[in-house]
Amino acid sequence: MAIMVGLGAMIYLVARAAPRVNEEILVKESESKNSLFGYQKIEKIDVILSNSLEKVLRKFKLLLMKLDNFTNEYLDKVKGGKSGNGQKEEEKPTLFNGKEKE
Repeated sequence: MAIMVGLGAMIYLVARAAPRVNEEILVKESESKNSLFGYQKIEKIDVILSNSLEKVLRKFKLLLMKLDNFTNEYLDKVKGGKSGNGQKEEEKPTLFNGKEKE
């Protein structure tokens, strides 16, 4: 538990310190870079990667939802006692059916 709390605190501190990057340094670095590795191209690549990642994650979510529906239908079929052709099998006896025999 202490390790997880410590890890959370470290992530929180890093996230708070991240916006403190000095923009003047970034401007100087962008001027010194050639156009092949410019920040504008990196930003375009970042947008393309973000969009493609979003599409992949949405398709993965859809696949998981279909798998969940399939699993639920299968469990309902098994729980309901239906055979593969949709006909109900004979009812299984239960120990406590509500009627008390004396």
